[in-house]
Amino acid sequence: MVTAATFQIEHQQFLDLLGKVVAPLPQFAQDPAALIPLYKAMVLMRAYDTKAIALQRTGQLGTFASLLGKEAIEAGVGAAMRKEDVLLCTYRENGLQIMRGVTIRELFLYWGGDERGSDFSGLPHDFPICITIASQCLHAAGVGYAIKLRKQPRVAVCMLGDGATSKGDCRRFRRAAGRWQ
Repeated sequence: MVTAATFQIEHQQFLDLLGKVVAPLPQFAQDPAALIPLYKAMVLMRAYDTKAIALQRTGQLGTFASLLGKEAIEAGVGAAMRKEDVLLCTYRENGLQIMRGVTIRELFLYWGGDERGSDFSGLPHDFPICITIASQCLHAAGVGYAIKLRKQPRVAVCMLGDGATSKGDCRRFRRAAGRWQ
């Protein structure tokens, strides 16, 4: 047998499986006090997710997509975003929404089918939860372009999963983004 190709995935590792430091930590992670709010946010997200799954399984919530395993991503994005930035999220970024001021009560109302749940107390310029796969990409492109035209010092943050990249709206967004540059 002849090897046609070999692949290597480059990565950085700072901790081993037991949490022991194996490489110099990035600057932001050298102050443990700076990491505590991120850890607290991830613990809250996990508790919210656990409760939501239990409610969904007992018929007290409608459809609910778990955010299990995404807590660190959402905590990192939430910590990096500023109040004036715009979030365009899918149905799996409830943890990020919590970090941006949406209450757990509002999210439970939303997932329970109560229309009052869509009146989020979070930042007013963040977009509502997007259920349709990848359609928020086009909205994000429009928001980003408006921000650019207005020369505003903020960003549009579009969250999507890997499955969304093969959907038509995301492909149209990639083509349109290439023309705007």
